[in-house]
Amino acid sequence: MLSQYSGVRIPLRIIMAAYERRFPTCPLILIFVGSDTVNEFKSEDGAIHVIERRCKLDVDAQRLLKNIAGFDYVYFVQKNSLNSWERTLHFEALNETFSNRYTIHPENEDWTCFE
Repeated sequence: MLSQYSGVRIPLRIIMAAYERRFPTCPLILIFVGSDTVNEFKSEDGAIHVIERRCKLDVDAQRLLKNIAGFDYVYFVQKNSLNSWERTLHFEALNETFSNRYTIHPENEDWTCFE
């Protein structure tokens, strides 16, 4: 789901500096257990910065539900692409925990089969 955001009067470099401080972990975000940098690219002039992280979340679910689903933590891969010249930030995220646990039903593509 995409959200609409209004403009802010804070420079992008300050927003990004605050955002980067939450990695590899942030005690103020209780569900965020930690992260590891998988891949990082920075252009010579520093205008383009692409970083890919594998993050670990402790989701708020009952222990019984976690045991039935077979997980204690949710893992996802996050890729951030910052282009300072164009003043754009692109986020991509893949939920590793559930990405291989569901398939499209062979008889009806509108149905989802969950493991």
